[in-house]
Amino acid sequence: MDVTVIGCGYVGLVTGTCLASIGHTVRGVEKDPKKLKTLLDGHCPIFEPGLLELMQEHYASGQLQFTGDVRAAVKDAEVVFLCVGTPPKPDGTVDMSFLEGAGKEVCDALADQNQEYMVTIIVKSTVPAGTNRKLYNFLREQTRAHVQVVSNPEFLREGSAVQDCLSPDRIVIGGESPEAFRMMRRLYDPIVKREESFMTMNWESAELTKYAANAMLAARISFMNEMTILCEGYGADIEDIRKGIGSDARIGPAFLRAGCGYGGSCFPKDVAALEHISEQVGHKNLFVHAIQTVNKNQKQRFAHKIADKLGRPIAGARIAIWGLAFKADTDDIRESAAIDVIEWLLENGAHVRAADPKAMDNMKQHFKDRDEIEWMPDPVSAAVGCDAVALLTDWPQYSTLPFRKIAATMNQPLLFDGRNCLNRDVMRETGFQYYPMGRPAIENSLRLKARA
Repeated sequence: MDVTVIGCGYVGLVTGTCLASIGHTVRGVEKDPKKLKTLLDGHCPIFEPGLLELMQEHYASGQLQFTGDVRAAVKDAEVVFLCVGTPPKPDGTVDMSFLEGAGKEVCDALADQNQEYMVTIIVKSTVPAGTNRKLYNFLREQTRAHVQVVSNPEFLREGSAVQDCLSPDRIVIGGESPEAFRMMRRLYDPIVKREESFMTMNWESAELTKYAANAMLAARISFMNEMTILCEGYGADIEDIRKGIGSDARIGPAFLRAGCGYGGSCFPKDVAALEHISEQVGHKNLFVHAIQTVNKNQKQRFAHKIADKLGRPIAGARIAIWGLAFKADTDDIRESAAIDVIEWLLENGAHVRAADPKAMDNMKQHFKDRDEIEWMPDPVSAAVGCDAVALLTDWPQYSTLPFRKIAATMNQPLLFDGRNCLNRDVMRETGFQYYPMGRPAIENSLRLKARA
């Protein structure tokens, strides 16, 4: 099929590349000149495992193309994906300006088409309930072309997005036209493994499915994070509790790992948006409000734990930050716990030394006006001369670091594990004073050193 993808950000680039890999001819439209040049040069503007190689392969073959011209890209398309951002406004409501702009551009591109021209507009962006219906009514009024509108929310996990796109556990299609449903079934035919995983429903149900999914996953994380407080108060181990409840078939093990709070491009904004969507129908959604409160508190609690256990005033202390991305296998720092923790440390007079294998450039841009941060090439050098280490991203390579050597270079070997990803026995054997989340701490006698 002839496919156009408007917006080559995270969702659009992954979607377009994967559709090209299963045989469709894909044109990606990118309006940002810098990002477009990167794509035209055959480079990937984001880090996502497996994406660069797949993109370069199909770009070289011509199956995947890039342009900044919406009109030319839409002209011969059978389906047009809208994959533009719907970021949160300061009050948590959804900023629809990018989607509205893309819809207007598509409408302009279809202005010269007659009633014989058929195209399906697919809204991949996360949007409030009622958006697709409004878009359909707008296009029907403004163009003579035979236009169908479909809601097709994405369920991609950063770090495994390519696999999620090519082997989805479900494909949700919202619309009101059997013709559009058939078109979508044809589009996704190569990756539909089970017929029951191809789900059709009305627009509003599909739109709310996306918000409900992210809110449910955020709720599971937040519940476990709330349990860490009880674990630390009573001497229990959150990992034992995770295994105990995760083995219950009614609950399952997914998204039960406790830590210092969730982040990323989806959970924070979608949970906040769901609260506002609820208010639009006169409902105060106490559940999603509590999810956000727990997540905010958990990030603050981690920062306060550093101050409480540091053994010296936080002002003037040197703290190494291991991990800046909101999760491993991405360079995405949006709503990362590292941002909250670093800001709190700086506000309280600490000096920060930060390291991350992929997210350094993005975080440097975020803190471009702060001189109190040293950007270090690796976690080992970041810890030298520090009073404590705060681990905030569960990069797998952090579990195999030379901890005995690292401890010997620090003013005091304190490590605060915000992701519970290190082995407690290793921490004990290498002399660290170790504070995970919701797990018993290891409090060896500190080997204090004179500050150099």
